[in-house]
Amino acid sequence: MLAIDSGNTRTKWALFADDGRIQDAGVCLNAELAELFIPASWQSCKRAIVANVAGDGVAASITSLLNKSGIAVVWAKAEGETLGLKNKYDAPESLGVDRWVAMVAAFKRYLNQPACLVVNAGTALTIDAIYQNAFLGGLIVPGFSMMQNALLQNTAAVNPQNGQIKTFPLSTADASASGVLSAIVGAIVMQADKLESHCQDVPTVVISGGDAAKLMPILTQVFGAKPVLAENLVLEGLYLMESAKS
Repeated sequence: MLAIDSGNTRTKWALFADDGRIQDAGVCLNAELAELFIPASWQSCKRAIVANVAGDGVAASITSLLNKSGIAVVWAKAEGETLGLKNKYDAPESLGVDRWVAMVAAFKRYLNQPACLVVNAGTALTIDAIYQNAFLGGLIVPGFSMMQNALLQNTAAVNPQNGQIKTFPLSTADASASGVLSAIVGAIVMQADKLESHCQDVPTVVISGGDAAKLMPILTQVFGAKPVLAENLVLEGLYLMESAKS
């Protein structure tokens, strides 16, 4: 089974064996997707499941690639309930499919206690809370690069891209870079605290996305325990959702 995760900036894919192991994987920028050289491993695949939040243009590129490969496509969508996880969004189908699929994967593969905070650190940062068998709600926050770009575009003398992360910054560049990271970490920690207060249990924190590795050291320090790093969380969720139909 081929799983494809098209985010706001990049498209990731993985070819899963019947037992759920990833046999092959790759990533490319959405801007380069239309010119992607079709991997040889796709030739063994009969169907694909896709989570796309990047719009119609990316969907058309994916459709073209799969048609050339003779692969049938299923477009994943958020649902009221998937694999035992209930979606409490006001309009469940309007929840971003990538958020939902990531939560399904965390719920089925990484949840070892009633509470879980699912963090996807990509172009946007999403922070979603699961308690028992239900999605309670979550946040959407500008991601690391988006915050940096906002400072670059809206201030004359602040360039966080040249700054270093410091506890007590003594330059404008360091202050802005450290501020961006602190804002992101602060949002995650605040939601973790709220979830712990709600369920009276320390939640498992599962993190994925392009900036996950950047956040891991400071989150480990803050929480006193290492979050679960799941680099292919959305792809795993897609595999679980589609294989359950077989």
